[in-house]
Amino acid sequence: MIVRSFYLKKNYISEIAALCDGNSIAVIRPEHAIEDLFSEAIGITIDRKKSAQHQIDAVREYFYSLDSSPAYREKAAAILDTVAGYLREAMYVQTERRAIEDYVMAKCSRLCAEAVAAKAGGSIVDGTELMICRSSQHFDWAQSQAQIRLRCTPGQIISGGYGRLTTGYVVRVGKDGAHLMASLIGATLDAESIEFYVDGKGMGQETSMTYDEAAHYCSQEHAPFASSAVWPAKNAGIPIVVKDISDPSFQGTLISGESSHGTAVIADKDLDLITVYGTGLLGRVGMSGAIFSTLASAGVNVRFIAQTSSEYSISFAVKSSEKDCAVNAVQGLFKDNPLLPLDDVIVANQKVGIVTVFGSRMRNLPGTSAALFGKMGEAGINIIASAQGGEELSISIVVDSADVDKAAALLQ
Repeated sequence: MIVRSFYLKKNYISEIAALCDGNSIAVIRPEHAIEDLFSEAIGITIDRKKSAQHQIDAVREYFYSLDSSPAYREKAAAILDTVAGYLREAMYVQTERRAIEDYVMAKCSRLCAEAVAAKAGGSIVDGTELMICRSSQHFDWAQSQAQIRLRCTPGQIISGGYGRLTTGYVVRVGKDGAHLMASLIGATLDAESIEFYVDGKGMGQETSMTYDEAAHYCSQEHAPFASSAVWPAKNAGIPIVVKDISDPSFQGTLISGESSHGTAVIADKDLDLITVYGTGLLGRVGMSGAIFSTLASAGVNVRFIAQTSSEYSISFAVKSSEKDCAVNAVQGLFKDNPLLPLDDVIVANQKVGIVTVFGSRMRNLPGTSAALFGKMGEAGINIIASAQGGEELSISIVVDSADVDKAAALLQ
């Protein structure tokens, strides 16, 4: 049995349906264009307190264009009517916006599964009944696996990306819950392999990667899927193949436990490096914890961390769009806490990018860092900060935003 995960792409629905056979389980989630229509409908309803009927009609037209069978259209109409009624009620009821978005988008995912099932002839399982979550970032592994064993068999098509809290509320599962769900299903049912269909040629056109290398690759902002999707497959020792639905002839990227004996380079752009420094940090136990807890509470995702052993400075990178929020949060920590005599601490930021070289070939290879830094120096590229994981699988180098592309090309 193979477990496959797809974004429903309107132009490729026939190809997707053809891959949903009796020897596979397919996990389906919406393409971004249809998610955007639903998001627009939510915004009009919640923010402007107006009817989103025009957007609902556009969604209806989209799904009706996927299949003309009366049975499918009846199911699609029923789901859309439920969504429209829910949004009308949400207009006048104080409900957390995230809860509204998750409920509506889960219905969108269900519509996609219904459309593929109408083409492929498979049976439907609602993914919110499989993924049992403690929060949007944490699912209950044991309970979810129990539901998968109870409800999942080959030939099924599952709506992906959303689970259900133990309280009953629908919740989005992480950054990309459809691939995570496919990986968990494959691991639970001991699948032969797991296939992720993504936009583009697999993982940067690499033909193979280890699980750990794939996790490093997927740490970048525009990765084809979230690194969390790798771990269930890794724990079960099941290979993942990353494919491109628009090019069936492309062999894809094989992710397994076998060493690839190579290295790859990824670049993250549109980042700000924020540095907190000053003598007020010296010897202060718990300062790092306080800073990063404050950033987490503010909803800021930290992409990179570096701290000197002198304890004089802490540097971390965030998306440029989150820079102001991060700076304000850290400055607020110092200002509002009378127990921190940190008048001499300075918070500064600089627009940067991060170039990461990773691969199993780097492990136990003396001189790797020297070679990389030497190339950068010869090219006149200033290294602002760097960090290397203790597992010796990656080195991340922070450079000025103007040098990112040059550095990435140099280290390929």
